[in-house]
Amino acid sequence: MEVTSTKKEIWTMGSYSLLTLAIMVGFMYINTFATEVLLIPVETVALSLGVAKFIDFCFSLFAGAIIEKVKIGKTGKNQSWLYLGRWILAVAIMLEVCNTSTASLVVRVAVLAVSYTILNCLMNIIQTAYYGVVAAVAGSNMANRNAMTINMTRQSTIITVICAFIPALVTKCPFGNWNYFVVALIFMIPMPIALGKIAKCADGKDVPVGATENVHQVSAGDMIGTIFKNPQMLVLFIVFSVYYTGQYLYQANYTYYFIYIMGDFGLLTIVTLINAGLGVVAAAIMPKLSKKVGKKMAFVIGFSISGIGLLITSLLGAMNGHGTLFGYIIGMSIMLFGTYTWMPFMVIVFLDAGEYYLYKTGKDTRAIAAGLASPPMKIGMTLGNTIGLMLLGATGFVSGGEFEVTPQWISSYMRVTFMFPAIIFFASAIIMLICYKITDADAAKYAKENMEKIKQQTASVQNTQE
Repeated sequence: MEVTSTKKEIWTMGSYSLLTLAIMVGFMYINTFATEVLLIPVETVALSLGVAKFIDFCFSLFAGAIIEKVKIGKTGKNQSWLYLGRWILAVAIMLEVCNTSTASLVVRVAVLAVSYTILNCLMNIIQTAYYGVVAAVAGSNMANRNAMTINMTRQSTIITVICAFIPALVTKCPFGNWNYFVVALIFMIPMPIALGKIAKCADGKDVPVGATENVHQVSAGDMIGTIFKNPQMLVLFIVFSVYYTGQYLYQANYTYYFIYIMGDFGLLTIVTLINAGLGVVAAAIMPKLSKKVGKKMAFVIGFSISGIGLLITSLLGAMNGHGTLFGYIIGMSIMLFGTYTWMPFMVIVFLDAGEYYLYKTGKDTRAIAAGLASPPMKIGMTLGNTIGLMLLGATGFVSGGEFEVTPQWISSYMRVTFMFPAIIFFASAIIMLICYKITDADAAKYAKENMEKIKQQTASVQNTQE
């Protein structure tokens, strides 16, 4: 098929990447803001955001049903959520990093936790609605959808570079404790405009609530049933829940390496820019190498490489009680190459597991399979961030730097932030290696034979009707 969407439609759909820009200050640096600006005790941050992330996970299971059943405007069901949601998002983004440092601890925690919860819950609906708008604007032409996705990826590359400057901006801007708020405000401004234009593209194409026949919505029960009835799906769910727990455990605390060990949070900008450049190289090289070893081994090798990268960071990033930026960059670069080894196959292996179950039982759960790639990330985010901050507190860390940075503390910090997640990465690789049984040849056979069976069933139904 050839692309039939206009360039304006393709570029407008791609501008969804501006939403990433809008939320990134809080998404990446909320822990740092909470402990270094609001001076909330790290254990309190862990518990409050842990509850918020758990609510976010539960809410994500019902985002599609909410869009289908809740009418909030006179336009299409997906458009309406983009039109209204953009303004609620804007308020939540600003409240999330609002400087309430002079208020009581209860107020500081409440504003942070409530705004964070609203923002993340609403993001589930906004993202689902966006894909609904893409489907409406692109129609059944897959070339249109691919063109829109590719354009968004290209725009996201630019956004990634811009976001790399956040640590430097929140450190060097002259507004003190309001730096996070000011940077978030500037980054947020284009977002409501972009979402409004995206929604407008679907005029006359996105149907309103109740305009079509009721379609069965995938429920939480459907997802749980699919996981436990399909042994290979259960393996993938466990593997990625474990992996993402390690990833978000590291991400919960890595900023403190630059603040307390290197002594300059702004250095993170340099490291992020270096990683962005290496990411382009890794994205070009690693997927090609992965195809030669197959999807299963791509995950095993990729998880292991990432674990080695974190292990090297824990050993070289702070030698003899002093920060070593070169050692940190080497270790994290290795982890980056590990990530790009398996990333292109993330959703595909869940679809393979769906084909496996259909082939073995005749029950088609493939529509649910792709959706199961997301919940492990939510679980890992909840567990990893909460456990990571709790372990950080156990090292003697005190919000606002009210503790002594000794060689002993640095050693404990490096183990908690880098070595422990490395062990978790290795564990996910071992589980994948031992328990996941679907080879690429098996997956191809399952998909082919399933397709043939469906064609035969369709032909049989048509013959019966005739």
